[in-house]
Parts: sequence; C-alpha cells; structure tokens
Amino acid sequence: MHGHGAYHLIERLLDEALAARQRGWDAAVEPASSSEDLVREIKLMYARGDIRGDIYHRLMEMARSGQLGWGDLARVREEFGRAAPTDPPDTPTEKARDGEIVRGLNRLYAHRARLEEARAETEQVLRRLEADVARLREQAEEARQKAQRALPDEDRARAYLAVKQEVEERIRPLEERIASLHQSLRRIETLQSELAAREAELKALESGERLAELEASIRQDLLRP
Repeated sequence: MHGHGAYHLIERLLDEALAARQRGWDAAVEPASSSEDLVREIKLMYARGDIRGDIYHRLMEMARSGQLGWGDLARVREEFGRAAPTDPPDTPTEKARDGEIVRGLNRLYAHRARLEEARAETEQVLRRLEADVARLREQAEEARQKAQRALPDEDRARAYLAVKQEVEERIRPLEERIASLHQSLRRIETLQSELAAREAELKALESGERLAELEASIRQDLLRP
C-alpha cells in the first residue's frame, strides 16, 4: 500500500471530480457510465488495497449518485500510479511472488471489501431504526402526557393510554431488530480481526521466504572468489 502522500492526491482528485461533475464539465465529453460497473471497479480497487476505507466510501457514494464517471476514476488511478514508488534503475527483478500466498491474500482482500460493505449497510439500517424508535418514544410520551391532562375524563385518558400502548408495541420489534444488528456488527468486527490476523500471517510467511532467498543469494556471493 502506498504512503499518505498518494492518499492526499486521491482526496484532492475526488474533490476536483465532484466539483467538475457539479459544473457539468464532463457531460458533453463522457458517455453515460454504468454505476454497477463503476461500483464493481471501486470494490476491486479497495480489495487490492489501492485505497483506504474512507476514500472507498466517498467513491462509492459518488458512483451511486451519478457524480463519478470512468474519466474521474481513470484520473484517480493515473495519479495514484504516478505517486507510487518505483524501483531504482539497474535493480534486479525480484523473483515472482509465491502464487499460493498471492491467491490467499487476494481472497482476503475480496472478503475485506465485502465485510466493509456489509458493515456500512448494517450501520445505515441501524441509524434509521434508532431514529424510528426515538420518534416513537416521543409519540408514546406525548400520549402519556395527554392522558394525564385529560383526567378526570377517564374515557379520553384511556383512549390516549391505548395509543401509548400501541406505540410501545411497535417499538418492541424494532428494539429486537436493533439488538440483532448490533450483534451482526460485532460478528463483522470479529471476522475483520480474523482476516487481519490471517493477512499478517501470510505476509510474514512471504517475508520469511524472501529473506531466505536473500540470505542464500548473499551467501552464494560471499563464496565467490
């Protein structure tokens, strides 16, 4: 993964792309983009580790709202590639990476992207349900107060209390759903931690193999006359 400088460049490009879209600069020169294809490409960029989580979410939001096109994404990719470090001249080409380790890491990156998307969607639903519960609690409290003010008219008071009970019955399943979503978030966090541990394990294994190759190369050079 590249350094913070590349990420600052990406953030700047995202801001420029959004401003350009708002002014309609690309409307006449860029064909209509498929948001599904753009979303798929952004997921791949995140899965490969090209962009971090906050940039991923901003790109996804722009793509789904029609504010991002292939030209914008190409500029992000071009600038990111330009910021990537390059090998110094005359540096020997490294031995090809272990295919099994690379495949394992790619699978982990794909799982990470899916978990990140699941987490974002879960948090969005959770916020909406919590807002609904807060609104219903206000309605229940308002009905309780009206019932209290309606006394000594018992019929009116009972009518308001019936409304309060009905509202509270609507709250119960929402609270159960909220508790279930919190549990899902904890499961996602657990899975993310397991993926991070496995990624570290695979990278350590790859690093060990490269170190062994380097050691063998050094010893071979030392034995030469």
